[in-house]
Amino acid sequence: MNRDERIQFAGYIGMLREKRNITVNQLTEGLCGERAARLIVQGKRSTGRPLREALLGRLGVGAEDYECYLGSEEYAQWKMQERTLHCIAYEKTGQAEETLEKYHELYCEQGGGKNHAGEIERKLNRQFYLSMLAQIQRRQGKEAASREGTFTSLMEEALSLTVPEPEKKPLSELALSVRELNLILELERCRKNGRKGLLSGERPERYREVVAYITSGRLDRRGMAKLYPKAVFFLCRCLMEEYGAEEEETDSETRKKYTELFTYCNRALEMLRDNGRMYFLWEILDMRERLFDKLEKLPGSRRGRGEGGDAFLRLQQENARWKQALEDVYAQFRVPKETVDDCWLYRTKGISCTNEVIRIRSRMLGIGAGELCEGVCDIRTLYRIRNGKVSPQRWVTERLFEKLGLFGELVRTELVTGVPEARELMERLRESMNGQHWEEAEEMLERLKQLVSMDITCNRQALQRQEVLLSWAKKEIDKAECSRRLREVLELTLPYKAFLAPGEKYLTHEEQSCIRNMMAGMDKEGEEFQTCLQRFEEIY
Repeated sequence: MNRDERIQFAGYIGMLREKRNITVNQLTEGLCGERAARLIVQGKRSTGRPLREALLGRLGVGAEDYECYLGSEEYAQWKMQERTLHCIAYEKTGQAEETLEKYHELYCEQGGGKNHAGEIERKLNRQFYLSMLAQIQRRQGKEAASREGTFTSLMEEALSLTVPEPEKKPLSELALSVRELNLILELERCRKNGRKGLLSGERPERYREVVAYITSGRLDRRGMAKLYPKAVFFLCRCLMEEYGAEEEETDSETRKKYTELFTYCNRALEMLRDNGRMYFLWEILDMRERLFDKLEKLPGSRRGRGEGGDAFLRLQQENARWKQALEDVYAQFRVPKETVDDCWLYRTKGISCTNEVIRIRSRMLGIGAGELCEGVCDIRTLYRIRNGKVSPQRWVTERLFEKLGLFGELVRTELVTGVPEARELMERLRESMNGQHWEEAEEMLERLKQLVSMDITCNRQALQRQEVLLSWAKKEIDKAECSRRLREVLELTLPYKAFLAPGEKYLTHEEQSCIRNMMAGMDKEGEEFQTCLQRFEEIY
């Protein structure tokens, strides 16, 4: 990070801290010392990718919402993490163990060489290592201790690396990332009271504490959708066992308890729906089914054949249809219906290698080496960059990216801005358009134009695309005009013909969105649509 990036990052996390009422000590506790924390918040110290993600995670910002360009060395580390996650998710545990041990050797152990990491980075790298090792154990069904320890001890150590005494303070007094909250959930699930097969050692109040933290406003919408359904499922499962063991309760007391759990499940479904996610969806539907059965058996639940009874029955049947449909699709594609691992919590999308982007994008646009490096660097340096032998200096990347139709900032959301409100407004704008609240969407769009610099091409591209889609939704323009305008928006940074041509591709998220929106208006059997589809298949 250069000086400007350090200052911008410090300003951004400063605004988020103020908004979420998080102190510097809360933000950095367990991650780095007081002096390092002070330098980071003053913009005087660079932060590597693991620490950046950890800080943003504690401020409720999901790393998957960013496009991030890494040098060849940092990219190699991310790629090793991604390979580990992929192997675990697809139950290739042997390959996962092999990759993870190599990762431990390169990034977790003290030593020299180009992979030598500082103390903070090693701590975060080891947390990833331990978390993945625990998941591999779970996949293998191992209860016996590995050379590192049992599943519980692995999770305990992983959490303690960044949250030294998680039981000492209420969670509300801590700043925690989604990953740290997940470790707390997993540890609570491991609690036993000594009686084989029972989980009554779990503490419902601990699960409630996690649920309260998730909904306190400290996490962004996607972060909440990632973890809230899991926390609710753990809480409901724990309490269902507890309620089943209780005796001599009145029907009204029992109804009140089960209705509370039903409310939790309904909110979990809403979060998943609003964010287009499916984490623990089957479990939530299954829990609702169990709750329906419990409530149905209570006297007066159906209220005879009245309106209340009909509504109850419709909801019950609807839940059953949803659950069955989900099971049918999972069976068709041989996917487990249960959410059995946490790989999705560690997945970071939008990561690209600077060297690869420069190589692919220049060929895609037909820009020769001489033209690309003119006024920036000598041609031998460019060849070394394109071959992945050196990571370009920051200013070199900026200049080369500018010639390739890309913005030079290496870590950014869809809008280049240091104003957190702009990011939230984009989410609300999409919600308003999906809900057909046109006037509200127009107001938000105008507000966004005031908050961000429209001189920055990628900002102009993102907001103009939303403007075109809004005009189309309001039927102010027809399909042909919509497609024409979307192409103009795309070509602010990328010629459409360059996308249609064969060969390797690199497109930003926004460029891909422009083309996908154009495809929505194409003949699905036509040559243009089929070519676009083929190009996306080649990319992915």
